[in-house]
Amino acid sequence: MNLWLVMLIGVLTSCGNKPASEMKMHVIFDNPSPRTMPLALFGEVPDSLATALNIQDGIPSSVSVMLVEKDGQQLLFDAGNGNDDSQLLPYLQNLGLSPSDIDAIFLTHMHGDHIGGLIKDGQKVFTQAKLYIPSVELDAWTQTPESTSQNVKTLIDAYGENLVKFGAEDKLPCGIEAIPAYGHTPGHTVYQVGDILIVGDIMHGVALQMAHPEFCARFDMDQNQSIASRKSILEQVSSNGWKMYGMHFPTTEAVMIP
Repeated sequence: MNLWLVMLIGVLTSCGNKPASEMKMHVIFDNPSPRTMPLALFGEVPDSLATALNIQDGIPSSVSVMLVEKDGQQLLFDAGNGNDDSQLLPYLQNLGLSPSDIDAIFLTHMHGDHIGGLIKDGQKVFTQAKLYIPSVELDAWTQTPESTSQNVKTLIDAYGENLVKFGAEDKLPCGIEAIPAYGHTPGHTVYQVGDILIVGDIMHGVALQMAHPEFCARFDMDQNQSIASRKSILEQVSSNGWKMYGMHFPTTEAVMIP
């Protein structure tokens, strides 16, 4: 095994030298006030179904970020919008954490409401963090027209050597496992941490899509693949008794399927 490969494996799997500790999960609402997804985003939802689910006026939602404290590391999953009213940094401050205390960031995908909080005035916000991005996702966005990929280019330039591309079979630090869940974007990825799944944008409208995964939000780039991924993840959560957290879930509590 050559030295380069040894170094790469070390970057991918290292969880730092801090002592192991009990895992803590934080769900951070990046939006300062309750958020609702318009029902029209989900196509032609029959009136009878909308009434039965009590979602005629929209579906409760959020823009969320996950923070996992594990093995002495501060692990962030996505980074929210980065708007002026973003609640991510104030939440971290309330925990006694500064942006430089974040050790690693794992992106589910590269839509603006997931990467916006990574950059401020063209500079990286989380100065010490390794930024882990699925290779399929990063490659897709770097091949888009310049007008679309400029934010991605700024992100790549800002994080530089701290950016780590990884494939579906690569080992990630702190025992985190990546599960491909493509469709919403080309490389949309779910992360497993113990018995927890951080499912990104598998569902934008939980009240509708939990029971009816065949409905897609118009943000899903490949709707057929999105439906297949959503059904697969929901089946895994159900059959394994896992807890599920999502970036547009309306609650900070874990979602489970009986």
